[in-house]
Amino acid sequence: MRILIIDDEKLAREEMRFMLSQIRDAEVIGEGGNGYEAVKLCQDLSPDVVFLDIQMPGKNGTKAAEEIIRMDNPPAIIFQTAYDEFALKAFELQAADYLLKPVSLKRLKNCLSRLEERQLPANQIKLLLAQLGGAREEKHKPIAVYTGDAIIPLKQEEIIFIEAQGKTVRIVSLKGEFSYNGAFWEIEKKITSPEFFQCHRSYLVNISCVERIDLWVNNTYMLALSGSDERIPVSRGRMDEFKTRLNL
Repeated sequence: MRILIIDDEKLAREEMRFMLSQIRDAEVIGEGGNGYEAVKLCQDLSPDVVFLDIQMPGKNGTKAAEEIIRMDNPPAIIFQTAYDEFALKAFELQAADYLLKPVSLKRLKNCLSRLEERQLPANQIKLLLAQLGGAREEKHKPIAVYTGDAIIPLKQEEIIFIEAQGKTVRIVSLKGEFSYNGAFWEIEKKITSPEFFQCHRSYLVNISCVERIDLWVNNTYMLALSGSDERIPVSRGRMDEFKTRLNL
């Protein structure tokens, strides 16, 4: 059984890889940290099974699954989730398998042992994803920012970009500029809208706000965003994924 692990948390991937190493006939052939990598790795490696985390920044697990099940001979999909009760009920009613984090070795073994019986046909998975997509539509929770003595619940679609500035985080939005009371990685985890992309280690941008792409040094880009006069860099290490996101 050739297995692909997709989870944005490196420690979670390492733990899953370790547990799978204790299961006979389970071979991990690759791993990725987001939905874009999930789709590409499925195309390149043709795994039998994908352990797919649902809550990931950028393209989440359900969006990736929608593309994966349209492939020729798609792999079996086992979702990993810390979902609320409503979403878990949806999985149970549709008889699709899932792993509730934190995953136990016993649960993992049971999951794989009955995979063939429980994996849904592609048309049923599409129905499930449609239901979950509707359930998650309102799940892009606002980000709490501070201005003076007030707390403002900032909608994710209102954010233009987020910048790490040393120990502080700066948020530029349609409502103005704010400071975030936390670390950059913390706010990155809270951003669930698929419109966001980390174009640089210090920047998270709303792709829907990209108005112009300027060529820059070393074959990189500078982004002009609607609602802001600033230019945001795309690092060399992020260029390929950025081009994929914008069909360049």
